[in-house]
Amino acid sequence: MSHSLHRCGNADSFHDDYVMLIMTSPDRANDPDVKGKMQEAWDVLSSFAADLTNYGAVKGGGRHRKGIKEFKEEVKFLIHAVFTDRDVMKACLKEIKNRDLGLSVTVSGHFDEVKGACQEIGLVPHTVQYSLGVVGKTELLPDEKVLEITTMCGHAMVSPNLLLHLVKKIEAGKLTHAEAALELSRQCECGIFNPARAERLLRQMV
Repeated sequence: MSHSLHRCGNADSFHDDYVMLIMTSPDRANDPDVKGKMQEAWDVLSSFAADLTNYGAVKGGGRHRKGIKEFKEEVKFLIHAVFTDRDVMKACLKEIKNRDLGLSVTVSGHFDEVKGACQEIGLVPHTVQYSLGVVGKTELLPDEKVLEITTMCGHAMVSPNLLLHLVKKIEAGKLTHAEAALELSRQCECGIFNPARAERLLRQMV
């Protein structure tokens, strides 16, 4: 889940950002039993669709490009889902736990919130990963406010220059905050970019 670990921002900025990854081995993705389990996982997510700000697979874009039904039919070895509400994320995680699908599930977000959600539904995390920040010539990095948005694409496909261009369009009244957030989300191929958080951060920038 390392591609979702390096989202920038202080603790308060992550109150609406929880990324869930559901995964099987790529070598077993075409096994009929495993394929059925992955489809069942999509069924669980579909019951929370109204509360998902984004979702996707290993490639193919996010919810702006395909619906859950299409992703379910494709059945790739990896599923992403982005929640804005901790309680909804917890309810989804509990449903997956109760179904005992035998799949690997990872949730990233503010550590205390994610750990607390797991404890509340009787889950003990198998592994915990921390981001220790960025080292090196950090003076070459974009502004922190820019990084809060661009790092939501863990594969670095959201350009800081595009973001600044869209900010200028918002300031000129040519684009809304929501439209700019969606345009940024379209750049993320795996669907872990959070357009709801991006819209909120854009409103703070502009």
